[in-house]
Amino acid sequence: MDLTKGAADNYHRSWWKRHGVVLDGEIAAVCFKRGNFDLAAKSYEKVCALYAGEGWQDLLAEVLPNLAECQKILNDQAGYLTSIVRLLSLDKGLFSVKERQAFQSEVVSLAHSEMKHPVPLDVSSLITFSGNPGPPLELCDGDPGTLSVTVWSGFPDEITLDSLTLTLMATYNADEGGKLRSSSATVLKPGRNTITFPLPPQKPGSYVLGVLTGHIGHLTFRSHSFSKAGPADSDDFMSYEKTTRPVLKVSKPRPLVDLSAAISSALLINEAQWIGIIAQPINYSLKGAVMHIDTGPGLKIEESHSIEMETYINAAQISTNMANSGDARKDGNKNFEQLSLLNGKIEFPDWASNVTSILWIPIRAIDDKLARGSSSGAPQKQSIVDGMRTVALKLEFGISNNQIYDQTIALHFTNPFHVSTRVADQCNDGTLLLQVTLHSQVKATLTVNDAWLDLQDGFVHAGQDDGRPVSSFFPLVISPTSRAGLLFRVCLGNGTALDENKAQPESILNISYRIAGDRTIGAHPPVAAKSNEIEGTSQDLIFRSALILQRPVLDPCLAVGFLPLPSDGLRVGQLVTMKWRVERLKDIEESRVPQTNDDVLYEVNANSENWMIAGRKRGHVSLSTKQGSRIFISILCMPLNAGYVHPPHLGLPDINEANISCSPAGPHLVCVLPPALSSSFCIPA
Repeated sequence: MDLTKGAADNYHRSWWKRHGVVLDGEIAAVCFKRGNFDLAAKSYEKVCALYAGEGWQDLLAEVLPNLAECQKILNDQAGYLTSIVRLLSLDKGLFSVKERQAFQSEVVSLAHSEMKHPVPLDVSSLITFSGNPGPPLELCDGDPGTLSVTVWSGFPDEITLDSLTLTLMATYNADEGGKLRSSSATVLKPGRNTITFPLPPQKPGSYVLGVLTGHIGHLTFRSHSFSKAGPADSDDFMSYEKTTRPVLKVSKPRPLVDLSAAISSALLINEAQWIGIIAQPINYSLKGAVMHIDTGPGLKIEESHSIEMETYINAAQISTNMANSGDARKDGNKNFEQLSLLNGKIEFPDWASNVTSILWIPIRAIDDKLARGSSSGAPQKQSIVDGMRTVALKLEFGISNNQIYDQTIALHFTNPFHVSTRVADQCNDGTLLLQVTLHSQVKATLTVNDAWLDLQDGFVHAGQDDGRPVSSFFPLVISPTSRAGLLFRVCLGNGTALDENKAQPESILNISYRIAGDRTIGAHPPVAAKSNEIEGTSQDLIFRSALILQRPVLDPCLAVGFLPLPSDGLRVGQLVTMKWRVERLKDIEESRVPQTNDDVLYEVNANSENWMIAGRKRGHVSLSTKQGSRIFISILCMPLNAGYVHPPHLGLPDINEANISCSPAGPHLVCVLPPALSSSFCIPA
């Protein structure tokens, strides 16, 4: 034995390893017979390492069982399991089926026994895996999914894996991706197996398979061998080449859906109206999508009517339908469904998963304020902000409704009319002709069937007592965004104070009308409730507007005139004197203007961006109470910008505007020239 050991060591030192291994085998056999299993195991390990490296499986099959027996006797569980796995990994023809089954039984028996020092078992030569043939699984950012993996088993019988975990590796860096775990115990059949793993959301990028790990009883195993994807009916699994083909691609974040309002024109306020929400999937399925609808202040959903959903037809499709069949709405593939709103949310039908659809939601904008008219001399500026309402939408969609899209839709609501008034004429008997102009504010045809005016204190109807217009050309049809006029005869009430500072009720104009419009364009007939109306039949609507009638400037008490400017014109940076003439047209006794003395308060207003005032802007001047008395008010100012600008305006704050006659009658413009060139800025040639 000593001579043999010395010869074996010399062979190993002289790189004649094969000769040394032959002697190691003889040493191992002798030690095995004599019961020196520790030394036998060490010698057998050298022999098995050479045979495995050279691929001499026949020789390995003769020696490896002896090594396993030594390890079993030595209670080397980790080494014994490794040797059993190597025996199962050899060619099937080297051992009988019963012998291979006995090897597998040993593995299962040890795995379910109490192991003092459990060590992860490398089964890379026995269990291999790869992705399924075909393109990689493609998911959007944030989407879960399922990943199918092909696993080849070299065990002769079925074997139950208590757990199975697969690691993904990102291709763009060395970071380890997510770990996929089977939801239950997995049974591996001999040969080819397809296992499906639930896939949680992953970061954007490409992923390849990493390491396969699992448990058999108390035994932990791992495999890092990748198998070539052979034919579909092939059970070959012995290939240790790591594949670079991705099995999963997660796209970068991108828009998956778009929610937008179907119309941008105004809808009727205080009436039930349809609002259209266009839901457009962007190369993504909306199957099972749920939309949450949250109305903002001043807005509520009409729950008495169902929400309608239909296939969206754009302008190009409408033109095509008109050309083919003459009917813009004819579409054989159009879907329609009525949906119910439950707890503020609705569920999309299956047909809306991959097509652009439109939701029609019955909604009412509430405004408790009464509409107010304006005077044609001082038209009221309409603010679009007053009629703005918002609807907050939240769409949950995706494989498990994990994708969330939030969008706030702005809607514009308005009254059907804006009312302006003007005193058209004064008759010899003191009767005033009041012209009321109705300005349509919607893209729909309005039909006025009746109108009447409830006058405020200080005015009465002349002639007729019912407050109707002079000429009743009803029904009066008003086209979209156009206007029409009504004429009323009114006169001043006897003994009624007309001081504007005193509290007076407002005049109310009442209009009974109908509307004919399309909900795909803008304002339309109100949504009919299920219980008491039939869709398509409309009832008269009532519109009310407050009007403040003032004493017309047909019999003024004071006249304010803007005197002509210097003939050489105005220039930027040059001082100029603005002059006004104030003249009393009636004696103070004849005038109904409340004034106890001859002091008149004046105030000069100017745009600070265009004018600089060099003097007192506000003060008192003395004006006699007799008719024909006059005064002049002048102020020094400087224009700051060139162009056509409004000049400073003289106002009399203590006197009602209805008692003042102005010249010019309305706002006007003056021309301001640029500053003259200065020689100080000239450079000599």
